[in-house]
Amino acid sequence: MRRCCTYGFVILFAGLVGCTSYPRYRTGGPEKPLQNVWTDDELTTNDYVRFGLILQQYLGKPYRGKSIFVRGVDCSLFAREVFEQFDKTELPHTVREQYKMGKEIARSHLAFGDLVFFKTERNKVSHVGIYVGNNRFVHASTSRGVIISSLSEKYWAEKYAGARRVLE
Repeated sequence: MRRCCTYGFVILFAGLVGCTSYPRYRTGGPEKPLQNVWTDDELTTNDYVRFGLILQQYLGKPYRGKSIFVRGVDCSLFAREVFEQFDKTELPHTVREQYKMGKEIARSHLAFGDLVFFKTERNKVSHVGIYVGNNRFVHASTSRGVIISSLSEKYWAEKYAGARRVLE
């Protein structure tokens, strides 16, 4: 009887331990706690899903001028069209003008939907993308069309110029 109770306790304990929260995916290094930035008018889950679906429609779309059959986009047109479709936000036509929009955001406080800017031409702001989390952003690449890239890639890390929050 005592052995049966011991086995029962072990099985119950193992079951309870299996139900505790534990991160499924590990990056291999020490984990940094995520820093949440709360705003007064937070976007809803439906807003995030809708914004993500709009971004997804653009993935793989060619860069402007690469195809005579498909209307491509450049980086500033991509950002303009995404925000226009999402909530009728009108962004300026040029990257430099878009860089003046919204609220300046520190890199450590980037949130889904923030515009990220880069100095890719003669040390002036000349490229824009949309931050999607996990240090990644969606942008229109001249060679590959609309793609997802990492802010950690050496090229983008060296060219990073800042970020702006247009959505609140």
